[in-house]
Amino acid sequence: MGVAGLNAPAGEASDAGTPNDPLEVVARETLRHFEVTAARAEEDLANDRPASTSAFAVVNTVTAGEAVSKLRKITEERREGLLRLCSEPAIARLVVLDEANRLKTVYIVRGTTQPTEPNGPIVASYRSPLGRLAAAGLGSDIEVRTANGVKGYELRERAALRPTRAAGAWDAADTVIEAHGTRPVTIISLRALIEEGDDVFDRAGTDLLATLLNQDRAVHASANIFEGRRRAVIEKMGLRDQPLLDQYQDAIFRLPLDARLAILGPPGSGKTTTLIKRLGLKLDSAHLGEDESDLVAQSVAGAEGHAASWLMFTPNELLKLYVREAFAREGIAAPDQRIQTWDDYRRDLGRQRLGILRTATSSGAFLREGHLNLKDETLARQIAWFEDFASWQAEALRAEMAEHARRLTEHADQRVKTLGARLGQIIGPRGGGIDPGTLTELVQQGQAVAGLAKEIRDAVETRLREALSRELRRDQKLLDDLLAFNDGLSDTAEEPEDQDAEEEEEVGSRRGPREEAFEIYKRAARSQARAEASGRSVGRRTRNGRILEWLGARSLQDGERREVGRSLQLLNSLRKFLNPVALYLDRIPVRYRRFRRERQAEGLWYADGQIQALELGPLEVDVIALAMLRAGGALLHDRRARRLAVEPRHGVLGSIQSSYRSQILVDEATDFSPIQLACMAELSDPAIRSFLACGDFNQRLTRWGSRSADDLRWVFPDLDVRSIVVTYRHSRQLRDFAARLAALSGDIGADALMPDHSVGEGFDPVLGTGIGGTGLADWLCARIVEIERITKKLPSIAILVNGDDHVQGVAAELNNRLAVYNVRCTACPNGQVRGQENDVRVFDVQHIKGLEFEAVFFVGVDELARNQPDLFDKYLYVGATRAATYLGLTCKASNLPERLRVLETEFRRTWL
Repeated sequence: MGVAGLNAPAGEASDAGTPNDPLEVVARETLRHFEVTAARAEEDLANDRPASTSAFAVVNTVTAGEAVSKLRKITEERREGLLRLCSEPAIARLVVLDEANRLKTVYIVRGTTQPTEPNGPIVASYRSPLGRLAAAGLGSDIEVRTANGVKGYELRERAALRPTRAAGAWDAADTVIEAHGTRPVTIISLRALIEEGDDVFDRAGTDLLATLLNQDRAVHASANIFEGRRRAVIEKMGLRDQPLLDQYQDAIFRLPLDARLAILGPPGSGKTTTLIKRLGLKLDSAHLGEDESDLVAQSVAGAEGHAASWLMFTPNELLKLYVREAFAREGIAAPDQRIQTWDDYRRDLGRQRLGILRTATSSGAFLREGHLNLKDETLARQIAWFEDFASWQAEALRAEMAEHARRLTEHADQRVKTLGARLGQIIGPRGGGIDPGTLTELVQQGQAVAGLAKEIRDAVETRLREALSRELRRDQKLLDDLLAFNDGLSDTAEEPEDQDAEEEEEVGSRRGPREEAFEIYKRAARSQARAEASGRSVGRRTRNGRILEWLGARSLQDGERREVGRSLQLLNSLRKFLNPVALYLDRIPVRYRRFRRERQAEGLWYADGQIQALELGPLEVDVIALAMLRAGGALLHDRRARRLAVEPRHGVLGSIQSSYRSQILVDEATDFSPIQLACMAELSDPAIRSFLACGDFNQRLTRWGSRSADDLRWVFPDLDVRSIVVTYRHSRQLRDFAARLAALSGDIGADALMPDHSVGEGFDPVLGTGIGGTGLADWLCARIVEIERITKKLPSIAILVNGDDHVQGVAAELNNRLAVYNVRCTACPNGQVRGQENDVRVFDVQHIKGLEFEAVFFVGVDELARNQPDLFDKYLYVGATRAATYLGLTCKASNLPERLRVLETEFRRTWL
């Protein structure tokens, strides 16, 4: 075999009887290490005791709670590490040459380690600096920073390990062993290698039968060892477990915490795996550098909250489920609130944090899922659309504030004139919008503004009370009748959203019925007075208009209306400066709706036809959210403004700050628009700005998804875009087929490469034409039976259909055919995972991004071409690249769709 020259580390003797078989030496030493490590871990677990304050010599009652919490956390982490060692004692065995020219054995573990035994092999976490050796190129010299300084090592040998234990006996499956200057070999079972050697040695030369049996065993032993890297069959759906990264993935994995990264690569290249492993590393405080720890200390979460201060976005619920399983393998707690789809997070952000969307207790707009309200060309120019709105609304705010300052300077009261002049000077000349520094200066004028505003508000309140009291003397039942009339109103028009009518909401104890009626009267009277002062009229179909019609002459008199109206206009101008932060931030949704009306009238960005004033499409909510997040972030960057975040009246600013996370991660990033990615980026804590997205432009399945690296760099101009191109999923045949599919649509991206020395042969894809109705289930059943005959054990199989409405029907028909083979087919509507691991599953293709199966059947590709002409090639590419070895396509027509005709020669009709 190619590893005949495996190195033997000095000081490590192989077991007796096998001195000349280097592979068997590796097998014995490895399994012995598994046994010793697991036994020590089990013993330590048995002796483990819960954390207690008795661990402290002196207990400070002020800090005891925090100290005990830290101790408990350390204890829990240690226990989790021991449990992992019990089931996975190592993921790699390395042989390195140190600076003193001595060979040393190093075992790499996934997480935490136990203390190294004297004269025993070195044990290191993959997350540690020494873990870099596991990903290094064979023969390369690596400098590693250790507690005793920088040390140099040369990697001479590596064995990638996947430990298993059955009936108390340790084994390792599909161990890839490679040494410098030789070809790697794959050993299916280390235990079988040892037992076969022992059996041959014990029986040699005893009799003729033993000799013949030994010859059979020798043949069997040779089947246990393959030259090259043998890819394991995928037996269950999910994300592949890749304990070790390659050298390109590892370089990304170890970049500093404050890096802003985009990983691009073909399907099966380990993008998501790299993302998850990097998160695990950066959550582990034991492996953070000094600079990284300083950044964490400055973050909103701080060192104590760092382990929970992260958020990952995925495009769908199914991938979210399997990503969580991958997190568990890395020992990362991943509850629902830390792995979210953007659709779910957008709704919470819009309702609970930014006040964009209406709730039962607040006003706002309605989110209409599936409604874009946009021209098709807007989807291709989303960045320009957002930037148009951002500049428009910034100038609109500045102009609005400047106008109200001017109105104050024209008032007869000298105090008002002086205040208006001072505010106008702070706002400055036209252009450029309002910056955080200007807002902070305006906030400092709040006391003077509040004093004047209170005088005017009290005067208006007095006048309204007097007017109502006058009417109550005539009719004591007026308040009761008004409340009853108001309760009976329905189907009223919305009040004009952008008229100068920002009423203050009363906060406090619940009002009684008559107090509520008085508030109804005041709102209507103010609306009438304001309309008269501005030369407008109150809409007759609005709630206030209906109430005023009911009140008739019982409202304010002519002179009163004019006086109250002028006072309310002055109060409105003052109110612009009473809380300038809220005006800047909270009113962005209102300014967006004004912007939309203007641009739609100009024929820009928005689709023709009526758009309801309070209706927002999902992408519109994204644009508003990004404007608010960036505005809030700019404010929080200013030290003086940052202090305002704790005040209740600046609630949105505080909500934005509390939304910050130390690490933001995005899987399948190209399915998200540049605006959505920018929103996610704004959630990254400004002290760290840690952001990692991964994706593949060839797999974009949304019309609004990001289309180029320029889209990604708009999010962060300093974004570090890295490409990884080695695919670990596909056979050579399916790798080549995927490349041809991508080329047909002219997509960007480097060709996927197979791992060095991989045993990558598989099968050409198969095609069934003229297949529909019950014939589809017959064809699928025949192909699935072929796969089981080839693999001997049914692997993971997915059937992909064009839409959830086809899932149940295809599953039912196929289930009937497979029953005779005791195989079950399960429908998975809406991407929900159902059934057992060995079931054949049926999905709508849109739900299975990021997952992999040994075999995939994509049915009705001609129907897909008709229904999704814009994204047909993307869906087909995504569906085809879910398969590792077996891919089948069907058409109802007698031929493939026109765009795929050139590929017909790539297909076979059957696999057997």
